[in-house]
Amino acid sequence: MATRNTSKKSETKGRRGNITAEAREKGAISKSQRGIFNKYIRALQGRAAEKNREKIAEIDAILTRGRHVRKAPVFKNGKRIGTKEKELALLPSERAKLMAQRSRLESSLTRKAPDELRNDFLAILPEYAAKNGLTREILISVGVPLEDLAAAGL
Repeated sequence: MATRNTSKKSETKGRRGNITAEAREKGAISKSQRGIFNKYIRALQGRAAEKNREKIAEIDAILTRGRHVRKAPVFKNGKRIGTKEKELALLPSERAKLMAQRSRLESSLTRKAPDELRNDFLAILPEYAAKNGLTREILISVGVPLEDLAAAGL
C-alpha cells in the first residue's frame, strides 16, 4: 500500500505561511511604491519622450553648426531633373524658430506623466529613496527630473 506523508507537506506549508501581518503590510507598501516609481519613470521615458529627446539633439546639432540641410532643385537645360541636398547657413528667423521648437519639446518631456501619477510619485519618493539607498545622483541617472527632486525635498 502506498501511503503519503502529508505531515511533511503541511509542516513546510506552515513554515512558509508564518508571515506576520506587519511584514505583509510592509511588503505590500514596498510593492506599491516600486510600482508607482516604475510607472512614473516609464511615463517620462516612453517612446514619445525618446523621440522628443532625439529631436532636441538634432536641433542642438543644427544650432551648434549654424547650418542646416535643405533640398534644392537641380535643373538641366531649363528643365528640373531632380533635387539635391545643400547645406545653408541658418537665417536669424530659422534660428529663432528652432529655439522655440526646442523649448516646446523640452517642456513636453515633463508633461507626459499625468498629474495624479506625479503627485503619487512625489509622495512616495523620499521614503522609497531612503529605504532603497537611492542617492540624488542615482535618481537623476534613472530619469527623475530635477524639479521633482526639489519638490520632494531631495
